[in-house]
This record gives sequence, C-alpha cells and structure tokens, in this order.
Amino acid sequence: MRRSARIVIGAVAALGLIGAGIFAGTAFAGDRAVLPANEPAKGLVYDGLQRRAAGPCGPGLLEVKGTSPVMCTHGPDAPPAGLSVKSRVPALAAAPASAAAAVQSLAVCEGDSTSGRRVEVLYVHGSTSRYTQYLETFRSLAEGVDTIFNESAKETGGERHVRYVTETVNGACRPVVRDVQIADSALNANDWAPLLNAVKAAGYTRTDRKYLQFVDANVYCGIGGLAGDTRKSDANRSNTGPEYARADNGCWVAGVAAHELGHTLGAVNNNAPNASGFGHCTDEWDVMCYKDDPSVTVRTVCADRSHDDRLDCNHDDYYNTNPPAGSYLAQYYNVADNLFLIKGTGGGGNPQPDANLARSATPSASYTSPWESVAAINDGIDPPSSNDTVNPRWGTWPNSGQQWAELQWPSAQTLKRAQVYLFDDNQGIDVPSSWKLQYWTGSAYADVPGASGYPVTANAYITVTFTQVGTARLRVVLQSNGVSSVGLLEVKAFAA
Repeated sequence: MRRSARIVIGAVAALGLIGAGIFAGTAFAGDRAVLPANEPAKGLVYDGLQRRAAGPCGPGLLEVKGTSPVMCTHGPDAPPAGLSVKSRVPALAAAPASAAAAVQSLAVCEGDSTSGRRVEVLYVHGSTSRYTQYLETFRSLAEGVDTIFNESAKETGGERHVRYVTETVNGACRPVVRDVQIADSALNANDWAPLLNAVKAAGYTRTDRKYLQFVDANVYCGIGGLAGDTRKSDANRSNTGPEYARADNGCWVAGVAAHELGHTLGAVNNNAPNASGFGHCTDEWDVMCYKDDPSVTVRTVCADRSHDDRLDCNHDDYYNTNPPAGSYLAQYYNVADNLFLIKGTGGGGNPQPDANLARSATPSASYTSPWESVAAINDGIDPPSSNDTVNPRWGTWPNSGQQWAELQWPSAQTLKRAQVYLFDDNQGIDVPSSWKLQYWTGSAYADVPGASGYPVTANAYITVTFTQVGTARLRVVLQSNGVSSVGLLEVKAFAA
C-alpha cells in the first residue's frame, strides 16, 4: 500500500524523507510525439510544453515554450500517494532559538556561503506571502534533500552534499531561503513559462545556480529542468545554470524536492540501463523511478521499500561515487560528479581521480586589481571564453612582470594534474608570454617535476600532467609580455 498523507506529513515533521519514486499516475500518453490531455487534479498540466523531434530537447524531453534560452524538462509529475496538488502541506513549527543549532543544520557547508556553483532555495509567491510561517519548513526540506543525496552516496562508499547558498542561523549553517514575490497571474498560470520568466525578471538568472523553487501555488506537484546531456565531462550542461526545479505547495516534501532537483543535476538520462525514456528509471525502489508512460514496465529490483528515500537502485543508472571500470556510469554522465555537489570521498575513502581538489583550497595572489577577485580562480565556474565578461575573474592590471596565483589546502594533497584557463580581455590583460606550475616542498617553492608542457592557449583549458607530488600549495606563475598584465579565470587540480 502507498503511504497515507498522515504518515507523509509526519515524516516531514520529523525530517523524514519521501521518495519521489512513489509518484502516482502517468506522465505521458502512449503516442510519444503527442502530449496527453491535462489532468489538473494530479498536477499533470502540459500547457506551455511541446515536443519537437528536431528541437534542442530531442524526442525524449519536452520544451518549455516562451522561455529564453530554450529550457528542456521531463514534464510534470503527479503527487505521491497521500498528498494532493490542491491541498497545501502544513508548516513545521520553528525550533526554539536555544535548541535550533543543536537540532537543525546542514551536515557540511563550504566556503564563503555564496561563491561558485550552488543551489539557491526560493519561496515563490504572489500577493499573499507565507514566508515567515513556512521558513522553517523550507529550510528543513532543503536539509532533507541533502540527506537523501549523502545517504545515497554512502551506499557506494562516498560522501556528497548539496552545495547550498547558506547562512548562519542561531549558530548553525542552514540554507538561505529567498522571498520572491511575483504577479498572481504568473504564479497561478497553467504554464510554467510565466512563472519562470517572472523569477528571472526578479534577478535569479545566475549561470552558477540551480534554483530550487517552493512555489505557493496549486498547479503542479513537481516539475524540473533536465538537460539530457550524457557527456562525462565538466562541460556537461547539467553542470551549469541557471536551471530550475519546482515543487508546489501540495508537494512540499523532501522527496519531491530531491526528485526535481535531481533532474536539474542530470537524472535520469535516456540511455541509462534502466531508463524509462522520459527522464526517469524503471527499477524500484528509487527516488527517480516510476511508471511515467503506459508503455513502461516498472520492476522491483531493490526490494527494501526504504530505498524509496534514496537515489539509484543498484547505483547503475545515474548516481555512484565509485562506478566500476567499464560500467555505464564510468563512461557516461554521473550525477555524483555534478559540480553543484560538495564531494567528500569516492569509494574506499580516497579522493576521486576526477574530483577537482581546487574547490576546497583557499586562493591568494601576488596582486589583484580592486575590481577583480582572486576567489574566481577556484569558484568552479567554467568560463565561456578567455574574455569572460559575465563571471568573476582574477587580473593584475596595471601591474606587469611576473605575477602568481596560489591554491592552499589545510593539509597536503596528492596532485598529478592541473588545468588552467587564461584571462585575456584584449584591453590590457593578455595571455602571458610564459607560465609554469610550482608546488611547496615544505620549505620552498619548486617547479612541478616532469611537467608535460606549458602552451599559451586562449579560450580553452590548458591541461598539464606532472610527476605526482604531495603538497599543501600549488602556484601558477605567469610572466607578462612586459607591457600588458596577466590573469586567470579558473584553476583545477586533480589527484590523477
């Protein structure tokens, strides 16, 4: 039997987790080229969506009409049993200030709370606001999503946390919840595009953000963007934003939020072994699995029903911190590698060879122009070009000559490879005449041994491999051409 509404709400109140794998209903008609009729009572609203075989979303995903750039989605999801799209989930009581720090917080927070790729939580409402009433609910649900991701990572010997925009509340690190008011007409439209466009007009358009929207409306249960990109690369479109995940007030539970956020992070690609073909999986129990088309057969592969609160039954479709060599996730995109997650260890407690260790370092530099930021060099943002006018940059104008930028870790790291993206704005910052990598030996800086070479290339990452070193500092030393200044957009460091 499906869980009752009383159990679902009680689980939320106890920070329990509800897996989106228990969604009821079907999301698509038998004819995959034609959208089904709306079922408003289930939140299955297809107005404003279209399928175009030749479009950017391909035949397996839907396109949200009226948004720019084009946004792809898996389509709307029906509510878990016991919840109703038309009935708002009750608010949690806020913990007393004296107890809040002890009982409510994120397990892991990172950096300065705002820089780099992060998930930002939005409460989106119209003329009526329940922000104060539901603030504790939204914080707790976001923390419940983080629990889903990390407990699932533990199943493959790893650790992953959602990198939220955070703040300190009563001494505890908690997700920030933005209060976003839009027009009632956009809030209640039977079409996602008006709300998306209103949220974008309010300024939530950062390329280093996934926006988790708790929407005070009764249109959908949940819906989320999905890139459908299978490339095993940091350049995968699931590693960038802006992207949006939406849960309406009848489905304000952690499992629905994790399901929709999971889509924005790259789950489930249609070439996965157990893919449904519509952005989900077919091997229950699993947060991302359910029967999303009459043609789809769902199998119970992970018999423990508690795995309905976890990601990726058998960890073979979209989430594995240590995928076996030759497996699907060793060759195609793996949500456990998503750059919006805080990466601890992979399998066996060792750093993953493809984990960018620079993200956990503290940056410093010989000099930084007052309008630039040395924090840009390891903020995790992949530049669109060497003349990046959108994202933060490190530059040294008007200084010339030799300049350096450095990454420093609290303890020694094993390093064997680095990637550097040079800054060139054609206005006084040029690529260097030469550059090199140095590491701290414990008493002095030395050139990394066995470097593969230091080409001077614009508009691309330059990869340098070298003989393995153990060090707590890695420095990029740049020599200007004697006239212009130099700079960097990003530095990455790897164990292998």
